[in-house]
Order: sequence, then C-alpha cells, then structure tokens
Amino acid sequence: MSPRLHDALNELAAGAPPEVSADRVLDGARRRRRIRLIAVPTVAAAAAAAILIGTALVEGRTEPPRPAERPDPPLVTEPGKILNPPGVLPGPLPKGKVEPIVYAFLDHCRGKNLKETTSVTGDCAQWRLVGRSGKQWRLPDGVGSRAVRPDDYMSGDAPLEISPDGRRIAYYRAKDQCIVVRDLTSGKVTPVGPRWVPSAIPSLMFSGDGTRLALNPRDETRTSRPLLGDVRTGTSTALPSGTVIGLSQDASTVVLGDIWNEKAPLTVSGADGSVRSRVRLDPTVSLRGMDGNALSPDGRRLLASTEHMDKALLVNVQTGKIASTLRITGGVGTVGAWAGPTAYFSPRDVSAPPGRRLEQETPSEASRGALVDLTTGKYRYFGRTFRIETTQASQAFGGYLS
Repeated sequence: MSPRLHDALNELAAGAPPEVSADRVLDGARRRRRIRLIAVPTVAAAAAAAILIGTALVEGRTEPPRPAERPDPPLVTEPGKILNPPGVLPGPLPKGKVEPIVYAFLDHCRGKNLKETTSVTGDCAQWRLVGRSGKQWRLPDGVGSRAVRPDDYMSGDAPLEISPDGRRIAYYRAKDQCIVVRDLTSGKVTPVGPRWVPSAIPSLMFSGDGTRLALNPRDETRTSRPLLGDVRTGTSTALPSGTVIGLSQDASTVVLGDIWNEKAPLTVSGADGSVRSRVRLDPTVSLRGMDGNALSPDGRRLLASTEHMDKALLVNVQTGKIASTLRITGGVGTVGAWAGPTAYFSPRDVSAPPGRRLEQETPSEASRGALVDLTTGKYRYFGRTFRIETTQASQAFGGYLS
C-alpha cells in the first residue's frame, strides 16, 4: 500500500465514530466505487433507451403505409336461386380485373312484399352485375334507379349495356355526367361522348366486337344526332339523323332508321358518319318494337319483324327488299348479339304463368338466354336462368360470346 493511501485511510478512521472500524470504512469506500461504476453505464443505457422510446413515439405519429384494401367478397348465388333476396346486397365492383359480366339488373330497392315501399336511393338503387360464375357485385359509381320526381313511387333508369363478350360495360357515371365504358379485363374506365343531363341520357348499343358504342339520344323531337364512340380512346363521331338500329361486327357499317315514321327510308353510313345510301323499306316491314342490334355481322342483312313480332324478316340493306320470311317459335324477341349471319342470341322470359305470379307476395321474374336459328325458326336455351323478385325491374344481358 502506498504511504499516501495509508495516511488517507488513517485520517478516515480517525474521523469515524468510535464504533466504526477502519475495515468497515474500507468496505464502504469499495462499495461506493462499485456503485458508481455500475451506475454510469446504467444511466447511459437508460438515456439511450429514452432516446429510442422518444424516437419511436415521434415516428409513431406518422401513420405507416396501409396494406392494399381487399375488395369485399362478392355475393355468390347458386344457379336458379333468387338473385336479390330481401336485405342482402353484394359488395362493390372491384377496381381491377373481374370475370365477364353476363347479366345486370335493377330491382328499384325491392321490399319484402308488395305492400312494402322503400325509397329508391343508396346502394340498393345501384346496378347489380352478375358474372359468368354467378358472382354478383354492385356498380357504385354508376347511376341506376332514380326517382322521376320527388315522392314518386315510379322510378326512372339510367342505361347499362354489356358487350357481347361480357368484357366491357357502358353506363352513366354520376361524377362525370357522361357515358363511360369500363374494360373489365383491366378496370380502365374511358369516358365516351359529351355530358348529358339525367333526363336525356342516351340509349346504348355495342358493336359485335365491343370496340364501338352507339349513343342514341332520347330526344322525341329528333333534333340531336346519334354518336358512334370508340371505347378505347373515348372519341366520338356524329352520325346522320335517325336512330341507330344496327351495327356490323366492327361498326364499319351503321344502319339508322326512323322508328316513329315507317315511311322514312333507312340510312346506311360508315363509321365516320358519311352517308352511303338511303333505302326505302318494303311496306310490310315494321321497325316498331325493335330492340337490340338488328344488323347482321357482315352488314348485309337487317333483322326486322312483322307487326305481331311472330315472324322474322331478313331485309337486304342495299335494296330494302325482304330476302326471307320465317316464323320464329316464341317470337322474334330482342337481338342480344349475333352468332353468325343466320343465328342470334335472345333473352327469353321463363317466368311462371301470370296466374301463378299473382299468388306470390312479390312477383318473380326469370330470364334465360336462347340461341335462335334463322334457318329453322327454332331456338335452344343455354346458360343459367336469372331469377329476381320485384314489382318493377330493369335488366341487361350480354356476355353471350364469353
């Protein structure tokens, strides 16, 4: 031990209380030094921990990136079952890719029975889309049912059109106030044509290949001209006056007629709006009640009907003369899409007879696709049956070629 340390210890011992020995003083000195040595790194660690905790708290104020939201699961309905059970709504249509759509409907916010009335607003007033597998979604950005006037129990509809392959839908989108086309293979939405007020939204018709969309203004004065839109670019071309009643497969040929004046000639134009010819129809041909794309894919034949809609008349577009007449089992019906020059798809009503419907609290409507053969006049059903319960409905069919 060094002399200096020895002297210091003697001084500590001398100043200590009588009952405290030098050995105890030495033990206390060693213990205080050990505590100081332990305390220094402990404080440093505590300070570092405090810094880390403070940093974590500060960083905690910034919300971390959220994972991509998963879309609501679609409503899946078994074949033949009711698509709109009361109180059940499907989730919204995902923004990305979805399967081809084959059916769409509005039930105007159906109630549980005929005595129950509801306001046609909110999610239940949106178009409901049914995919090829039976999955069902709502179309949240589209206008569906709408009240014609306040407190009116009747409702108006904004149109929706499904392309023949089911991979595109055209509808009126509220925020754009115009017709848009959604590509269901990518989710891309393309506005087509100008803005329209809700009371003047045009009717819609896809070409056979789904690349063109005809917009027929709802104008009884017939002062507005129809448009032909390119669904890929959104550009539109004004067509000659009249109502578009037929588009060839690629819309390179457009046929327009005056459904209010059967003596008026047909107008045949190109996709650019140029008039190719004006043709007078055979007087026995009626354009009244025509629904869908009446022009054959090659642009040569127009499918018309007799006044009672029981016979199909194939009209030569170049001459206006009837090329053939054929009685169709079940009537001509709507031309949903063409399956070649002599066959077309048509939705058919397969609901219960009217007497049985009246016995139900809520009427049931059922539809199914049929392939009509223009060489035999017969048809055969295909695909699923679409069944809904409602007192007022709007329906759209498509996806025949999917």
